Amino acid sequence: ELWRPPTDNDSLGDFNSYEVGDYHTTRGVGEAAPSSAERWREHGLDRLIRRTTRAELVGDEFVVVERLIPAQGRHGAEVTYRWAVADDRARCQILVAPIRPRTDVTWPRIGYHMMLPGAFERASWFGSGPGENYPDSRAAAVVGTYEASIDELAFPYSRPQETGHREGLRRLTIDGASHPLHFETFGPDLPGFSLLRHDAHELTAAAHPHELPPSRGVHLYLDAFQHGLGSRSCGPDVLPRYQLWPRNAEFGFIVGR
Repeated sequence: ELWRPPTDNDSLGDFNSYEVGDYHTTRGVGEAAPSSAERWREHGLDRLIRRTTRAELVGDEFVVVERLIPAQGRHGAEVTYRWAVADDRARCQILVAPIRPRTDVTWPRIGYHMMLPGAFERASWFGSGPGENYPDSRAAAVVGTYEASIDELAFPYSRPQETGHREGLRRLTIDGASHPLHFETFGPDLPGFSLLRHDAHELTAAAHPHELPPSRGVHLYLDAFQHGLGSRSCGPDVLPRYQLWPRNAEFGFIVGR
C-alpha cells in the first residue's frame, strides 16, 4: 500500500511547499504549490492497479511478485513477497522497489495491508506508544509494552483521515472473540503499525465520520515508512528529513496463533 487517507496538513496548500521549493535553497520559505494530496492524486497514488507478474516455489519459499502502477501510468512500485513456514507459523519478507521513480512527488507511505475479522477487539504491543506517532511527531513516544482496544487506537478526528500509526513495532497480539493472532516484525526497516475499523480508501472517501460505511473488518497496516505530517494547514510543510521520496524498503512479519 502506497496511499494514506490525506491529513488536513496533506490536503491544504495555503502555505508553501518544501517538496517543490527546496528548504535550504529557499532558506526555509519553500514555494507555492498544490497540496501534497492533490499532487499524490495527480500521479495516481490513490488508484494503483495491482498485477501479479510471478508466483512460484523457490526452495522452501513461495515467492509472489506484484507491480503497483496507476492505470495508463509508468511509475509505481514492484513488491516481492517471500512466504515461508517458520515453526508452524507464517513468515513473510516484503521487498519494495520503485519502478521508474519520480523525483517530483513523494509517496504517502510504504506499507502492507491485511484485513482481519471484525471480531477482534483489543491489541497489545511492544513498540512505541502510548499515543499515535509519526516520523516528525514521535518526541513524546516511548518504546514499551502497551494495550488498548482497537477503537482507542484511532483518534476521532472531525474529518476522517490518516490516524493511529505507531512506529517501531516489535511484537503485536490482536485478541477478541476470535483466537488471538501473534505478530513479530523483522527487517532493517522495522515497521510501525495501525489497526483501524476502515481502510485507507474508505477513510479518504468520507468527509465526515457519519459518512463512513459499516466496517468490513479490522484493517492492519504495517508501514516501513510514512511521509511526515508537517503543519502545512497552518504553518511549515514536512521538513526534508521526514519526507518520504520513492525508495527501496525491506521489512517483514511472522504470524501465528
